Amino acid sequence: MTRDEFKTIIAAIKSNYRNFGIETKEQFDFWYEMLGDIEYRVMQIAIGKLVSELKFAPTIADIREQVAAIKTPQENRITAADAWGEVEQAIRKYGYYQQTEALDSMSPITRRTVDCIGFRQICLCEEPGVVRGQFLRMFDQAANKEKQNALLPENLKKQIDAIAARQNLKLVEGGSK
Repeated sequence: MTRDEFKTIIAAIKSNYRNFGIETKEQFDFWYEMLGDIEYRVMQIAIGKLVSELKFAPTIADIREQVAAIKTPQENRITAADAWGEVEQAIRKYGYYQQTEALDSMSPITRRTVDCIGFRQICLCEEPGVVRGQFLRMFDQAANKEKQNALLPENLKKQIDAIAARQNLKLVEGGSK
């Protein structure tokens, strides 16, 4: 989104919330830094939805959360229970020996969670209730991590990744001495 498009967004928010306080260039720059990576049309939809729902001015977090909800395809909005249903259906349809086909039939987040446990281990488990409970917890953790990651601006993700990469390099260098 361009700075001019963002000015239009800010004007729309100000027209709905008289106490919305972006008054200085520094405040505008900060908000643009945190929200400028969002497509203009997606931002318009998110703001439209927020102003029809919120009585008080939205925060950056409110806006990013709404944008993430808009951009997440409906098929990826599954609950942990739905994901476990995918696993059970894959086991019934493909069984133990067709692991690749079974994993390919699952949504990406379900597949990643199953990979953590192991598809064969799930199939062979003698205590399905225990594995189900572990899966549900792991799925919720993965979904929360994915949601938190979706809320971050792209430039902030890159900065975090760069810091993490430098930290890992330091650990590797420190471990070789």
